[in-house]
This record gives sequence, structure tokens and C-alpha cells, in this order.
Amino acid sequence: MNRMKIFSKALLLLLVSLLTFAATSCSDDETGGWDGTYGYVQFKLSKKVSSRATRAAALDKLEKLDDAKKIKVVMEHNGTTVSQTLVLNSYNSENAEYGLRSEKLQLASGTYTVIGFYLYDAVDEELLASSAGETFTVVGGGLEVQNLMVETVERGKVKFNLVKEWEKTRAGGTEYLFSNIRLVDVSVTNLFTRETYTFPELKVKYKESSEEHQNPDNENDKYMDTGTAYCDSTVWLPAGTYQVTSYTTYGKTGAVKTKYETQPVKGEAFIVEDNQLNDTAQVPILLSKTKEYIKDYEALKAIWESLHGKEWSFYGDATFKGANWNFNKELDMWGEQPGVTLNSNGRVIGLVIAGFGAKGIVPDAIGQLTELQVLNLGSHDEKIGANIFNNYDANSLTAAKKSSMRHDYENKFLKYDPRANMSDMIVESYNSDPKVAPKNRIKKDSRINLKDAQIGTLTNKITGVSKAIYRLTKLQQFYIGNSSITSDSVCAKFYKPDDPVYGKFAQEFKEEDWDKMENLTDIELYNCPKISRIPDFYYKLPKLQAMNLARCKGIPANQLRKDWTRLAEEKTGKTLQILYMSYNNLEEFPESSALRKMVNLGLLDLAYNNIKKVHPFGSEVALSSLYLNNNQIEEIPANLCAFTDDVESLTFAHNKLKKIPNIFDASSVREMGSVDFSYNEITGVDNSHGTYKGINAASVSLSNNKIEKFPSELFTAGSPITTIDLSGNQMRTIPKGSIKGKKAYLLQVIDFRFNKLTSLSDDFRSTTLPYITNMDLSYNCFTEVPTQPLNSAVLRAFAINHQRDEKTDQRCLRTWPTGITTCPSLIQFQIGSNDIRKVEETLTSHLYILNIADNPNISIDVTSVCAYIKAGMYMLFYNKNQDIRGCDALDLEN
Repeated sequence: MNRMKIFSKALLLLLVSLLTFAATSCSDDETGGWDGTYGYVQFKLSKKVSSRATRAAALDKLEKLDDAKKIKVVMEHNGTTVSQTLVLNSYNSENAEYGLRSEKLQLASGTYTVIGFYLYDAVDEELLASSAGETFTVVGGGLEVQNLMVETVERGKVKFNLVKEWEKTRAGGTEYLFSNIRLVDVSVTNLFTRETYTFPELKVKYKESSEEHQNPDNENDKYMDTGTAYCDSTVWLPAGTYQVTSYTTYGKTGAVKTKYETQPVKGEAFIVEDNQLNDTAQVPILLSKTKEYIKDYEALKAIWESLHGKEWSFYGDATFKGANWNFNKELDMWGEQPGVTLNSNGRVIGLVIAGFGAKGIVPDAIGQLTELQVLNLGSHDEKIGANIFNNYDANSLTAAKKSSMRHDYENKFLKYDPRANMSDMIVESYNSDPKVAPKNRIKKDSRINLKDAQIGTLTNKITGVSKAIYRLTKLQQFYIGNSSITSDSVCAKFYKPDDPVYGKFAQEFKEEDWDKMENLTDIELYNCPKISRIPDFYYKLPKLQAMNLARCKGIPANQLRKDWTRLAEEKTGKTLQILYMSYNNLEEFPESSALRKMVNLGLLDLAYNNIKKVHPFGSEVALSSLYLNNNQIEEIPANLCAFTDDVESLTFAHNKLKKIPNIFDASSVREMGSVDFSYNEITGVDNSHGTYKGINAASVSLSNNKIEKFPSELFTAGSPITTIDLSGNQMRTIPKGSIKGKKAYLLQVIDFRFNKLTSLSDDFRSTTLPYITNMDLSYNCFTEVPTQPLNSAVLRAFAINHQRDEKTDQRCLRTWPTGITTCPSLIQFQIGSNDIRKVEETLTSHLYILNIADNPNISIDVTSVCAYIKAGMYMLFYNKNQDIRGCDALDLEN
């Protein structure tokens, strides 16, 4: 305890003793003037103004008012000494510096003199003893507020602002964005006493604003974007002149705090005055152009200028229409551009230029972006919404996201459900069956039509990409699309080897640097009509896994075959898993000796080429997806390839196949989803290489071929087919015994439309096919409704519309199938466009979808279902001029 404090306390004790002695010598009669009432007093402690401003001279002062939690007041009244300890309160610790108030104290009315008071902290340690001398009067029923002045160290409030300060050179350290600062430790030094105060983990808020500044690139832009930050709380400091001398910055994501850096600085001096707020104190955050993220931003500007950025205008969905990059902002904010993704350190990791209409050369500056993971200069979905880059974030490029992007072209342009080509009745009935799981329902064909993305339609005029891309060792995906670029301009040369900033990239290059690009697994070179061969750069990638070379019609057939051969024989052959080459000029596969080296190939897309000759991969290569549709293929070799356990679909549609190829095996472990042989010239199965082995697939489409004889070999071989589409063929009869085999009973859905059938054999009874649910026999030559499938306990929908005599083309079906309403599960029956006459049968509400339209001579009574028709619970397809009786709810002419 210092001497001044001891002296103050001793003096206060002496005063109290003297007054107590005087009071005890007085007569008791002196209390006779009291009127018997009580009032209240509340003590208010305020800071005592002092000319002394330094803490060095403040040994007899309270450090700060908020330290005082209790007060003991000693008073004299009518010769009697009164002392009372009271709790002190304030709204919060910050407001405490403006004054404290005690609890209310009840006293007898009268006049009191404050002899002195003691102040205590939260644990009842004495902080200060002070004499007083103030007099106050308590009025009965009233409240008196009595001020007590306390000597304290003069203090003021400070609110810090974080400002950017650029240095030409600076030692290395953690790279981070100014906008990512969430917490800061600030150290300030009193310039007189040299005492340092540190305020830890002050919360920081960032905001962007603008200031007047003409954009040199856009005459209509007169305001520059700026970024500022400030501490959202105030701190107290003893009065004086200070300077910020160091800071430590932190980032914070959720509960995770990351320390960025600690830097000594010399901030501008600021003054703290008693009980005043200084909100202009600045913490200079050091920024440097030598930091890699700043170099990235300068490289972005160089790329933008090289690609005629002033003329850019975005047209997709990823950002607003007409968007462009804007460099009329502070340098450390240049990375905040549409299509640019930054990591937490501010480095560029994603660059999407597709959609801006860029033209020119991607310059050597691209080599600065060494953290880049995705580079998109144009892609397959650019004209159809750019969905793979909507809500795109290179920071979250997970394996699942990467796989989704790899298969996006397949899903948009290639994949379809062959069952969608079956009759509308079958599709609707199958999909509405509650026993069919949602994932197994027939999917509508959602492939992109060529009119939506025409071959050769360009969206940019990029003519070259610098070889400096070799420095991007973290690059994972590289897209070039819809461009006039040539094969000799794809990462084949440096454009300005003498450039003072980026010329060093050419000097540092070594051929073996390509081997370091192990992360670059996905390449797209899409719809580039001036590409005449696969660029050499692609063959040098050590871990290439997915390649999209679709719609490059400038590559001649022979050259494309050579390029594919080279892909197979170079290091890429062992790593390539996905290869898209649809909509090209390929006429012949490479030789088998090359193909068998592509041991990891899983997806092969060769749709819409001119392929005539197919060479086999052999059993060493197992495919999961194969698209050979829309070619000129006449024969598939028996040893084409193996198939994986997760095959979804294989399509050979729209070719010139004569036989169903014997490339499958019904006894294989894994069942395929679907195989499509539609729109060929198939007449039967291929038995030239021995016994036909069948197809282990749930759905097989053989529609629109030249089949005259039912392909019974499919079932004899044990194929587990549940859905078969044989529409559009030339079958007339299906002899008994055509459907047999250990798994023939699995058949559920049959489409026989557009054949020349006149009858069905007993193979279609429930004893052979117990699970038939949907059958369509429309557009055939039946003279009566075949009853064989009608006794199935699970048959839901049956159609036999439009039956015509093969020779005369006259309506040949005239008889209503008596008993059709008793079929146990049948809910839909279509017999439209025939010549049905008198219907004697009574309709039931169980069969509630009935098509009798275009039967000009029909006569039918619907009285039994009229109530259901009125209630909207019965669907009757009819013509107004038909003879339909028993229901006035129908819109009939008669």
C-alpha cells in the first residue's frame, strides 16, 4: 500500500474519531426535532477532473471506476455517526467510467454530513479511502442523490480501424485476404510513458464501399470499389498520446480460429482524452505486391487484357447477363471477379472464362496461377445453361462432384432409357404401378437435341493457350470448348518469352515438367471445328482419366483413328477411364493390339460417327457404358470386350446390324440395366460363333428391325429379361414353345406394336408368364382379342388398338372380348380404332380406363359406370357420334 493511500485512510479515521467524540458529549434532547419520517439517499460516484494526465502521478487515484463494486459511507447526523456499506452498480463496465450509483439507503429525515467513504473491489479488498465534507438533506418520503467525487486515472475510449498499407518489399509469411480477417490483437504504446497495452482478439467486421475514381477501362464507371475493416467494439485507455506498434491477425470459420501473422508497425499517433471516444485510430495492415495472391491478381488482369476483356459480356446463368470483370478497385480486391474462385489465402483456384465471349490468346501469365485447380475456357453445356458451373466452387471439388462433372456430358447428350420409346400406355401404366420402385420407373428422354447446341457454333474466339500451363501442377480439370483454336495452339508455345514479368516461365521450362502435372485428370476439347488432331500436350499427361473430344469435326477419319491409337499406346492408354468422341468422323476402330492396352477404360462414347468397322478390345478391357448408336456398324465382334458389374446401359441403336451380337452372357454375375438394338436391320441372333449365350439384362429393345421370327434364343439362353420391345418388326406368328427357358417367367412388359401378328400362342398364358403386367398389341392384324395373357393375375394394362388386314388394310377386329371386365388386376383396356360392334358386357369400375374411340359401329351401355364418370373416377375415350348409352354426363351428339 503506497504512502498516499495510508495517509488518506489515517486522516479519514481521525475525522471519524473526533466527530464520534463530539457526538457522544451532546444531549439526547437534540433528537427531539425529528418529525418521525424517513427518506432515501443514493450516492453517485463520478470521476474527479484533474490536471494530471499521466499514470505516473496517479498513485492516489483509482485505476478505473469499474474496479469499485462496493462503497462504505461514513456520515454524521445530529451528533451521531452513521456508516453503511452499499453495492455499486452500472449498466456495464464501459458505462461505469461515466459514473456509478449505489443502492438506495433509507435514513431518518434530516441533514447529514458525509465524513468520508471507502471503496472496495469484488472480493472486499479496499481500493481507496477518501474524505469528503458534503452535506445533504433527507426529506421524508423523498429521494436525495448525493454526488461523491473520486480521483481516478483519466481514461478515454478508442475504436480501431484496419487500413491497408502497401509495401514494396516484405518478408514472406502467411498469405491471406484482408477481407478474411475476423479477429485482431492490437498493441499500442503511450508515446510519453512508453507503456504498452495489448488488446487481444478484437472482433473485426469487413465492409465494401466505393469512392470516386474514373475506371480507365470503362468510361461509365466513375467509382472504385474499396474494402475497409474495423473493430466492432471499443477499448479504454488512460488519457495520452498513442501509436499502434504491432498487430496479430486471425481468420475464423465457425469455431476454428487460424492465426495469420504478427507484424510490428508504426501507426499514426492518436490522442485519448478523458471520457471521449476516438474512432479514427488506425491499425496499418501491411500488404505487399510480392505476395503470390497479389501476383495472381495481376496475372488475371494480364489474361483479361490479352483476351480483349473490355469487350466481354456474360450470357449464361452463373452470373448476371452482361457481366464483365472490373479492375476499378483496390489491388487486393482484383481477385473478386465473376468466374474466379479464391481459396482462403486469396490464391486463384478456379477460373471460368466460358460465357464471356473471350477472344485472343490465353497468355503466358496463366503460368502464375500455380494453385489453379479448374480452368474452363468453354464447355459442352455452355449453350444450355452451364449447369455444371452454376453454384460452382473449386474449394469443394469433392470426388463426388468431380464424378458428376465427368458424367455430365453423358447425362445430357447420351444417356436415355430405351423403355421410353414404348407405347404411352405402357409407360404410364408401368410408372403408376405402386409396386415399381421410383428408381426403376421409366425415365423420360431428356437428352439435349442438336438444335440446342449445334455443331460448329462458337461462343468465343480463343485462338491459343500458352505453354506456361506446365506450371499449374495442381490443375485437375481443363476445358476448351466452342472455340476456333487450332491443334498447334493448345499449350504448344510461349507467346512472349522476353516479357519482363512472365518471360521467365519460358526460360525455366523443361520437357519433363509435363510429368509433374499428375493432378490433371480431366480434359475437354469440345466443338472446336479447327482442331485437326489431338494436341501433343494431351499425350504427355501422366494421369489422364477423362477426355471429351466430342464434336471436333475438323479431325479427318484416318487422323482420328491414328490419334485414338496413340492415346492407347502412350502413357494415357493405361490411365484413361472415360473417352467421349461422339459427333465426329471416325470410320474404324484402332487395331486390337492398341485397344487392349486401355485396361482401365470404363465409358466409351462413339455415338454419331461413321463407324463401319469395329475391332475388339478383348476380355482385358471391361466397359460399364458403351455408346455406339447412330453409326454404320454391320457387325459386332464376339470378343468386343468384357463388361463390369455395374453396367447401366449399352446402346447399339441406329446402325446396320444384321444379327443380335453374341457378346454377352446371360450367366454373368451382374445384371445390366438395358441394351438397345433398336433401328437396325436385325433378323435374328448371331450363332456363327457357337451357341448363343444370351443377355444378362433387365430390358432389351429390338424395336424397328426386320425380325420375322420371335427371338426365342434370348430366353432359351436364360436371359433374365423383364421388359422387351419388339415393336416395328415383321412378325406374323409366335409359335408355341418360343418362350421357354429357366428365366422366361420373369417377363413382365411386352411391346408388340407395328408388327403383322394375327395370334398369340399359349406361351403367353399365366402358366408360362405369370408376371405379365403390361402388353401392347396395337397396329397388328388380329381378328379377335387373344385371351392368353388376360388370365394373368397381375395384368394392369392391355392394348389392341388399330388392327388392320395385312392385304386389304381394312379393319379386321370386330368382336368385343367378353369377360374382359373380370380380369383380376386389369385397370386399363384399349381397343380403339377398330370395328367393334355390339357390346353385351356390363362395365365395372375396377377397369376404369377404357379406350373405345374410332369404333364407328360400336354400341355400348355405360350405365353401370356412369356415376364414376360423373365423379371423374372413370376415364372413357370415345367419339361424340358413337352409340353410347346410359350416361347423360357424356358429350354426345345423339
